[in-house]
Parts: sequence; structure tokens; C-alpha cells
Amino acid sequence: MGRYQVNLMILSKVMLVFCICLYPVYSHANSDTVGFLVGGLTLDDDSFNGITISGLRRLQNERHLNVVVCTTGEERKDVPEKINSLLLKGCGIIVINSSANHDLILEFIKKHPEVYFIINDAKIDGYKNVSSIYFGQFSGSCLVGALCGWQTKTGRVGFIGGNEHYVIKDFLNGFKYGVKLSGNDVEIDVKYVWNGNLEKGYEDPKKANIIAKQMYTDGADIIYAVAGLSGNGVIQAARNSGNYVVGVDSDQDDMAKGFVLTSMMKRLDLAVYQEVLSILDGNFVPGIKMYDLSNGGVALSEMKYTRHLISSDVLDKIEDLRVKLISGEIHPDCSVK
Repeated sequence: MGRYQVNLMILSKVMLVFCICLYPVYSHANSDTVGFLVGGLTLDDDSFNGITISGLRRLQNERHLNVVVCTTGEERKDVPEKINSLLLKGCGIIVINSSANHDLILEFIKKHPEVYFIINDAKIDGYKNVSSIYFGQFSGSCLVGALCGWQTKTGRVGFIGGNEHYVIKDFLNGFKYGVKLSGNDVEIDVKYVWNGNLEKGYEDPKKANIIAKQMYTDGADIIYAVAGLSGNGVIQAARNSGNYVVGVDSDQDDMAKGFVLTSMMKRLDLAVYQEVLSILDGNFVPGIKMYDLSNGGVALSEMKYTRHLISSDVLDKIEDLRVKLISGEIHPDCSVK
């Protein structure tokens, strides 16, 4: 064999190794390893991400799962890299709190049919490896709006959203409909921490605090904060000003006892727990799943620090409204603007 042929063979092997190294080598997908792609940068936000991880921690304790946590990052371009990192660690189940990037996520769903994807707040249907969880935040927010409409002393309430994502708009429209159902003439002041769909709108409590203080100064005495970690800034403003706030996602009532009127709990912990458990037990059903008032997917907190401030008549009306929303006797008006 000539020197040229030997060199060519060596070069070919080197190029083969080089080419292999250019592509990620995925570990074998393992259903005992669950990846969690956090929305934004903060896991312990006392809200959307925090309540999700609590469901996974419960499974970790009960089923001895390995839970791998990865933040989404600040920019959209970071998402593929983060999902790849979870796949490289052998995650056979990936829970995602980043519905704004569903098109990027869809690419991985198609490429990795052996991996189960549980996606919160995004409607992705038609794939055997996807559970797309949607929540009844509209009807839950109806209860919040009605309660605020009955409780406000100034006739003015506020809504602060993290950004203008369609899920936040669903909260807002439900809130407006609930205020309307209260039958009282109540003004609603609406603001967003950041305009558009920027994830940082959920991670800026300082800016949310400034917005909330101005709302209270302008006459609102209750603010519904739907803003993830940013909502903590609204809670602080309520406590400092002696006004009220409504928390979201997790039970935030104890974050400012007596000033958090209630919390509209979005039970991501329950949803994620049940969906992952179905995979582990071999009875997973793909498709869009609705978690709402009827199955405990959304609910008002028990108001243990503020219940004494609310009349029995209002509490009865809230319960009556909840029952009628579940039965369909009162049909949510999704056209409310």
C-alpha cells in the first residue's frame, strides 16, 4: 500500500471522528430521569415555576426519580441548546414551562418520539409523545374579578400582567368578565411589566413594584398580579401601602398575611404529577388535557388570612358562581375586551 493511500485512510478516519464530534451524542432516554425546562431564569419564583417543581419533587420522593432542572435563558435562541442539554443527560420525560417557544419545542417533539414531552400552557396535539396541558385560568379569573368587584371600596381595581402573552390575556379577560358579573360599576386599570411576549416580564419585581405603587396612588385598592416572580413586587407594594393584591399560580396568601386577598391557584403541581405518573405507570394518554374548576386544576385559595374581611354573603356568591361556571349555567364570555 502506497504512502498516499495510507495517508488517505488516516485522513478519512480523522474526518469521521471529527464529524461525529460535531453532533451531540444523546444518552439513552430514561423515564426515571425527568427534565424540567424552567420558564425564564428563576426556579424558585413562588409562582409558575415554583409550583411546577413542587409536583416533580413529590414524584422524586415517591418514585425516586432523578430530576434535572434547566432554565430557558433570556433569549429565544437559547431554548434549543437547553432542550439538547436535557436530552444529553438521558431525560426520557421533559416538562416544559415555555409555551412562547412552542414552534422550537415542536422540532424536538418530532425528532425524539422516544421522549415524552409535558408542555404547560401550549396546545400541541397529534403527537403520541406529548401531553399538552391547558388550564382554565379564564373561569378561575372570573371568580377573582367577581370577588374584587364585590370587595373594592374605591370602585377601582388593577391588573398587572407579566407580558402580553395570550395566556395572560386569558387571565385578563376572565378577570374583566368576573368584574362585570359582580354587577358593580368598577374601573379596571391594566398594565404590563413588559410589552410583547418577553419572558423578562415575569422576572422584574422592581418594575412591577413601581407600576403597582402608581396604581394604588391612582385609586385602585386591589390588584390582580399575573406576573410570576414580578408579582412579588406587587405584593410588596400592597403590604407597604395597606392595600390588597391577588396572587397567582401558587397559594401566595402567606407572602403578605392579610394583604393577599386570595390567590388564583393554577395547579401545575397536580397536573405535572398526574401526567408523569401516568407515564411511569404505563397508562399515558397523549393529547390536550384541561385542568379547570371542575377537576381542581384552578381554584381560589382558602383565604385563611383574609376570610374574616369578606362577608358571608360574598363568600356564598363566590361559591354559587363557581358551581354555575362548572355546570355551564353561566357560560364564560370569552369576547370580553
